[in-house]
Amino acid sequence: MVDYCPKCKGVLNFVVNGRTIRLQSDGDVTILASEQHRTELDGGEFTVESRSPKITATVVVPIDLYVNYFQSLCDAALVVELCDGRTFSTEHASQVSDNPYDTKKNLQPMELICDGLTELLPRATAA
Repeated sequence: MVDYCPKCKGVLNFVVNGRTIRLQSDGDVTILASEQHRTELDGGEFTVESRSPKITATVVVPIDLYVNYFQSLCDAALVVELCDGRTFSTEHASQVSDNPYDTKKNLQPMELICDGLTELLPRATAA
C-alpha cells in the first residue's frame, strides 16, 4: 500500500491583529513585497517611483466580527505564513479595497497596503 503525503501549497496562516483569520477556500493570497514601481523606458532604461507593499486576500468574515471591521481595517498588525516556511509581516496594514462584502458567501476581498513588509526565509534544518 502506498501512503500519500499531501503537500501544503500557499498560505498556512493569515493573522490579523493576533487572530488567525480563515481565507476563502479556493482563494489566492498575493504579495507585492517591493517598494519600487518601475516604468519601462527606451534602451533598457527605467524610472523608479516609491510605492507601498501590498497583500491581497479574500477572508471569511467570522461570526463574531463586524464586516465593517475588515472594510475599515487601519494600522493593523498582519502576519502571513506560507507553507514553505516563508513569512511576511508588518505592524501597519490598512485596507484600501472598495470591493463589497459578498453576503451569499460571507467573503470580504481585501487589499492591504503597508509602510514596510518584513520577509523571513525558512530556516534550514540540520541533517
